[in-house]
Amino acid sequence: MRKLLVIVTVALVFTQSTSLAVTPLNKYQIAQKTVGYQILQPGSTGDLLMRSFAMQSCGAKSPKWLAAIYGEDRSVQFLETDSAVKCSNPGLGVKVATAKINGNSATIVAFCDPANAAQWKNCKPSDIHNYGGYALWKVPATKKLHGTEVEVLVSGLTYEDLLKMARAMKPVNL
Repeated sequence: MRKLLVIVTVALVFTQSTSLAVTPLNKYQIAQKTVGYQILQPGSTGDLLMRSFAMQSCGAKSPKWLAAIYGEDRSVQFLETDSAVKCSNPGLGVKVATAKINGNSATIVAFCDPANAAQWKNCKPSDIHNYGGYALWKVPATKKLHGTEVEVLVSGLTYEDLLKMARAMKPVNL
């Protein structure tokens, strides 16, 4: 009986330690394995839950681009592509600021209404909360990976929220 107890205990310890050693890859890590550019993963999305994650086509000869969406009424989209390929157009807006995102210079745009001359002319970073907007920047290439163009697009969130989420993004490590 004592020998059986020792064998069962050793088996349980071995099973638990091996199951802890194998950590499944998350969606961002899986995506990194499929492209030659650096994928960045959000560090924080606040209370916003992932609604969709997809690697989108950019034509037969171009690498796919990443589109991850969190939230619904208040939302953030993380869009990433090889910096040598243009796959999306973020939309018409007013450049309201520039900011440093982890050492890279980013353009900050608010989606003020071009049909409203006063709003368009006076558009500012705080308007991102009312109309939405985005940060757009490029991450340089590494020895092994191409550069990445990153766009973080928000709706119903503030300029400060946008910067916080953009700055929390980190390169995926495999």
